[in-house]
Amino acid sequence: MIKAKLQQYNEYLSQARAVTTDNAYPLSIVLGFQTGDIYESDDKEAVLFWHYCGFAYISGNPSEEFLNEVYGLMESGTRRLVLITNDDRVISYMETRGCSINHRLEYSCTGADPVTINADRFRIVPIDKNNITRIKGRIIPSFSWENNEQFLNNGFGFVAMEEDNICAVAFSSAVSDVEVDIGVETYEEYRKNGLAAALAQTMCDEIIRGGRKPAWSHAEANMGSRNTALKCGFIEERRVTTCQKDRN
Repeated sequence: MIKAKLQQYNEYLSQARAVTTDNAYPLSIVLGFQTGDIYESDDKEAVLFWHYCGFAYISGNPSEEFLNEVYGLMESGTRRLVLITNDDRVISYMETRGCSINHRLEYSCTGADPVTINADRFRIVPIDKNNITRIKGRIIPSFSWENNEQFLNNGFGFVAMEEDNICAVAFSSAVSDVEVDIGVETYEEYRKNGLAAALAQTMCDEIIRGGRKPAWSHAEANMGSRNTALKCGFIEERRVTTCQKDRN
C-alpha cells in the first residue's frame, strides 16, 4: 500500500468518480476542498479514500493483500475508519475479520413543497465567522471539516436561531464539483419544531442555485433523519454497507 502525497491527489480524480456509493467524500479529498488520505494498492488496481470524518471508500478491484492493509488501518486505532461499500467481496472479507456490519441509506433530491417554521420565534441565518464557534453538537461542521477556516472557505451552512440562541444547524458535510452532502443537527430542546427540515431545504435551495445536486445519507436505523429527508423531497437511491472495527 502506497500513501499518496498531497500534490498527487488530483491524479486520482477518475478513481474517486468511479466510487459506486456516494462519492462526494472521495471527491472532496481529491479536489482539495476537505482533508483526507489516499492510499493506492501496490498493484495499482485499487485506491482507498479516507476522509477526515472517518468515512472511507474503495475504488477499483482490491486484492486480499490490499484489504489486509485497509483492515490494518482500522485496527491501528489512530483515527476512526468506517468503510462504506457495496462490494460483496469487501463486505465478506470484513465480516471474516469480525468487523461490525451495518447499513446506510443514500438519497438524491427531487424537490418538495416549502417547509415552514414559526417565523415569529425562529430565524435562519448563514453560518459565518461570528457564529461558527458557538455551534455545539456532533453532526456540525467540525465533524467533517478540519478547521473553521477550511469550512468557511470551501463549505457553507445555516443555523436556526431563537433570539440569540442557536437551535439547529445544517451544513455541507462533504462537497464535490457536482454534489453536496448535507449534515443536520437540532439541539434536543428545540426538536419537533420543523427546524431540521427547514434548514435542510434551505441547504437544498442554496446547493441547486450553485449548480450542484443535494445529497443525503444516514445510518439505516436513524428514522428521524429519514423522515427529514423525505419531508424535503429526497428519495432513497441505494442501501450501502458500513464495515467498522469495534473499539473496546
